[in-house]
Amino acid sequence: MTSRPLSTRPPRVARVIRSLALPIILLWLVIAYVLGAFVPPLEQVEKEHSVSFIPTDAPSFEAVRRMGNSFGESKSNSVAMIVIEGQQPLGDETHRYYNELIRQLKADTAHVQHVQDFWGDPLTAGAAQSADNKAVYVQMSLSGDLGQPLSDESLQAVRDIVNRTPAPPGVQAYVTGPAAIVADLSESGNRTVLLVTGLSLSVILAMLLFFFRSIFTAVILLLLVGMQLQVARGVIALLGDHGLLGLSTYAVNLLVTLGIAAGTDYGIFYVGRYQEARQAGEDRETAFYTTYRSVAKVVLASGLTIAGAVFCLSFTRLPYFRTLGIPCALGMIVAVCVALTLIPAVLAVGSRIGLFEPRRNIIARRWRRLGTAIVRWPAPILVATCAVSLIGLLALPAYQPGYNDQKYLPKDIPANAGYEAAARHFPQSLMMAPDILLVEATTTSAIPRTS
Repeated sequence: MTSRPLSTRPPRVARVIRSLALPIILLWLVIAYVLGAFVPPLEQVEKEHSVSFIPTDAPSFEAVRRMGNSFGESKSNSVAMIVIEGQQPLGDETHRYYNELIRQLKADTAHVQHVQDFWGDPLTAGAAQSADNKAVYVQMSLSGDLGQPLSDESLQAVRDIVNRTPAPPGVQAYVTGPAAIVADLSESGNRTVLLVTGLSLSVILAMLLFFFRSIFTAVILLLLVGMQLQVARGVIALLGDHGLLGLSTYAVNLLVTLGIAAGTDYGIFYVGRYQEARQAGEDRETAFYTTYRSVAKVVLASGLTIAGAVFCLSFTRLPYFRTLGIPCALGMIVAVCVALTLIPAVLAVGSRIGLFEPRRNIIARRWRRLGTAIVRWPAPILVATCAVSLIGLLALPAYQPGYNDQKYLPKDIPANAGYEAAARHFPQSLMMAPDILLVEATTTSAIPRTS
């Protein structure tokens, strides 16, 4: 890459940033502090303002809602189960324990809309009891749709009832079902964010030390990545806390991942181009202007491309994907704003005192050879690249998308423990939602009466 300036006059934005570098740095520090001190954490906001994962306009769930209204059972799609498992066949003491749970569940009308008390009726007791007589289950409909805060609150109310009701010796009760899976998914996802962030930053630090051979440069770039991530998370948390956008654990995880990746790339772009210009013989000020002129437009184009791509997810119908669109797009725009102002401001301040200087010679000979080959033989290289890309498409016909969150959750979470307890005694088909045919008529005479 040549270091010859594209024009003799430095870019106006670069001159302003270099002149006001310290105020720009202080401004971003103040913004990060305010967002961190006065806005709830993003994970907490996601938990309090999460959206339903189920498309409410889907025909199947519309039928469930109509059926609940017609039979006076439930108006939501949030379903949970309590599985009672005993080491020995369940006896009268377990039945009294079961009756006490049912009594408390029916009394909590704010969180439990309907309870299927099969075991409490001799006519239907066999449908809820396992063949070995060591397990029984009760299904209930909770307030709030799956994934919404009210559904999670209702599930926690059910768990509180189970936890405060003492079980007989050798008997264990589990709260499971779709509502429990979704609630535990959010909890597990929030814990995963911390793990992914820590591991990512550790790998990035090692990579920066390897390429730049400077602890100071690596630490500064890592702090800038953290600043970008903090501001982006804070802005999304602020908007979500005021109800301006919906969130999900998927959006939080993707936002963090994109923020770390983009922030690292942009920092490397700036420092790498600055060191390249310095090695080419430019003075520090000229190298700064060359860097900004070369890198800023790349950062802007790259960030807007990513933001536009993820924003298109907001046009999908499935809330799994729709909740990713606006939060992640706004997060990327914030990251681009930081990259276009804060990173060059830090570079300007550091370059004045001799920081960010190259510690090793940057050899671009192999890249020059690669670029020359592409220019000389564009068609063959394009064909070869497409052939390599097509190899990955060979597995596409066998790809089967799946939305069973149970497969991707840790085995030790409460919801999965309940499913495993049920699987030890009940067939899998019994634990799945049954197919129900709903028949409605405009007049009562259209439906035959049963005697």
